[in-house]
Parts: sequence; C-alpha cells; structure tokens
Amino acid sequence: MKKLITFIVMISILLGMVGCQKKEETVNTIKTKEEDLIEIFNTLEAKHKNLYANITKEELQQEIEQVKENVNEMSDAEFYYSVLHLLTLVQDAHTTIGYSNSKYAYEHGLPFAIAKFEDNWHTMILDEAYKAYLGYRVVSINDMSIQEIYEKAKTIIPHENDAWIDQSFSNTINFQEALIYLGVVEENEEIVLYVEDDKRELIPIPLTPLNEQEIKSAKLARVERNTNPSTSLITNIYNYQKMNEDTLFIQYNSCQEDPKLPMKDFTKQVEAELDTTDYKTIIFDLRYNSGGNSEVIQPLFNMIKKSGDYTFYTLIGNKTFSSGIMNAIDTQEMFNSQLVGTPTGGTVNGYGELKSIETLTVPFIVYYSTKYFELIKGYDKDSLYPDIEIKQTYEDYLNGVDPEVTWVLENSD
Repeated sequence: MKKLITFIVMISILLGMVGCQKKEETVNTIKTKEEDLIEIFNTLEAKHKNLYANITKEELQQEIEQVKENVNEMSDAEFYYSVLHLLTLVQDAHTTIGYSNSKYAYEHGLPFAIAKFEDNWHTMILDEAYKAYLGYRVVSINDMSIQEIYEKAKTIIPHENDAWIDQSFSNTINFQEALIYLGVVEENEEIVLYVEDDKRELIPIPLTPLNEQEIKSAKLARVERNTNPSTSLITNIYNYQKMNEDTLFIQYNSCQEDPKLPMKDFTKQVEAELDTTDYKTIIFDLRYNSGGNSEVIQPLFNMIKKSGDYTFYTLIGNKTFSSGIMNAIDTQEMFNSQLVGTPTGGTVNGYGELKSIETLTVPFIVYYSTKYFELIKGYDKDSLYPDIEIKQTYEDYLNGVDPEVTWVLENSD
C-alpha cells in the first residue's frame, strides 16, 4: 500500500499547482460539450489576466473551431485532452484543466513511471512482475521513440519552459487515453514499453491499462536506493537538520502551514537550533516546492535575518514552481543567496493567482490566472536559472548521493 501511495504521489505532482486558487465560478446551463467549450473560452477571454499574451485571438479561435467540428462526439477523455491542448497554446502553466475527482476514475492508468537523469529517462516504477528492469533506460513505447513522445506531449502540458515538461512528462504518458490522443498507440492496441540494459539489449515490457480499482490493488515495485538521504525526503511540509558543525539544512516542500506544526512554532525550533551552534552556512531546499502561499515562510526568513549573518544557498529544480520561485527570489534579496541546482519549472515574471471554472457536461475544472507577477524587473528568461548548475545522475540517485548538497558542503567557506 505504501508503494501505491508513493506511485500516486509521484505521478500526481501537478495537483500542487492549484493550491492557491480562489473561489470557483460555476458555469451554468451547459447542455453539450460544444456549449461547454464555448463557455470555457468566453470566460477565459473575459477573466484571464491576458489570454492573448503569447497567441493571437485569431490563432486560438482557429484551433477552437477545429475542436468544435466533432466535439459533441468526443469521449470525456478526448474532450479533456482537446481542451488541455487549447490551454497549452496560451503558454501559461497555471492555466490548465483537471478532473473534479481522481483522474483514475475517468482514465486508465499504466503501471509505470519514469524520471529524467541528465540526458536519459529511467524506469522508476513498474509492475512487480518486471521489477528486474527498474532503472533501465527508456527507449520507446511501441514504435515511437521516447524523444518523439516527449515532443508530442508538449502539446498537452501547459508550460513556460522545458523544465516543467521534464517533471510533468511521466504523469502525462502513463495514461492510456493520453497516448491514444497523442497518436502514440491506437485504441485497443497493445501497449509495450521498451527499455535497454547497459549492453543496449532491447527489452519489451507490456503495460496493461488499469481502472481505478485495479490501480488500487496493483502490485508495483519502485527503484530502491542503496542509501536514502534525509535531504531528499519530502514527507513533511518543512523540516531541518544539522549537516555539520557549520551548516544547517532547511527543507521547505510546499508553501503552506503544517497543521501539526505551525510556521511560528517551526521558526522557534530553528531559532533554538541556530542558538546552539555557531552556524556559518544555511542550505534552503526548494527543489520539491510547487507553490501555495508565498507569505507563509516570512516569519522564518525574518528570524534568520535577525539572528545572524549566514552564507545562504538555495536549492532549486524543475519542481520549483509558482510561490516556490517567489521564495527563492526572496532568499536572493534578503540573504544574497546563491542558487544551486537546475532551472525551475515555473517562470519568474508570469501569471498566477488562480480562479476556476467548473463544467457541468464533464467532470472537469479549468484553472486560469488572474494576475501578472513581475518578480524581477526586466528578467526575460523562461526559468529561474541557478548560479551553480548541478545535475543528478542515475548512479548518484541510486547510491543516495545528493549532488547539490554535496557541492555546497564541499565549496562553502
């Protein structure tokens, strides 16, 4: 059961994006998918902060008209991915669509998950019958290479950069309906994941589409690390630990209060720890933080600012998104922090502060941005980029090596 929970958490990271939404607006008197489609985009045109920042009204309307041609004959899943494609054209990662309930209640999950390390995709979760192939390099699904599938998947993942695609890719392609929509497989066609070993031998792994009940009872195996470093655990919203006599590590995984440990109490704990040792360096980990309320962390920051003069390093990565990026920039402004890791999944100057549209003909909720945030004036890059770029290899992951933390410990004064 723990493996199943881990599987669901890993392939559902997108849910973290909607943690700061405002009160929903319900679309009323919808009778057909076509009317639903029209109402969605009429609402977006009226209430999105700038729907046409990256696409013209004419270009988007042309795409909408193509969907309308057979929209009422679409299955719910086909309609879902059609709307998702249209929203992807807006190029605002916050403007997206989700199911009202579990996605597994409406689509068929495939029992696998993959992750990118440097330039290769590796299997991280498989049906227990194929656990011998965990960690193998991914080559293709059926006859289509994983790189070609990656490019196709970009059309149904709202994003502002490839870093967000990297972290969202696995959670997109492990649904049968997504692969059908993208043209990777045909309906009712057998789905086979091909992997290769170190000798480049190709190995087929059949993937059986599973409904919600089957997913719950599936026996899944995941990569077991030789050592599981505490710096990579995300079981708590925030935590801290002493790395050595000079360095304190603080991890902040979601911009929200922990109901079991309010931020004011956590701040007191960290303050007491700082008082016990003559710390010189603080590592602040935002690599798993996909957003929420950017103000939650301020009591901790204010305390650290008053307590001493520390060399500050902030860890970022492709899961760092929305308010997580805001807090990374806060550390730069307050502590002159160096950013270590990989580019963030979200952009610096972009859209957010969500509201939503609940549809009636289908079990979807459309989220859209109502505000533009200019966090760094004149910044025109697609991600917040690190000062020191550190990528993790699969071997590092397997052996429990945290390369970002290792770099800081080896290079801090």
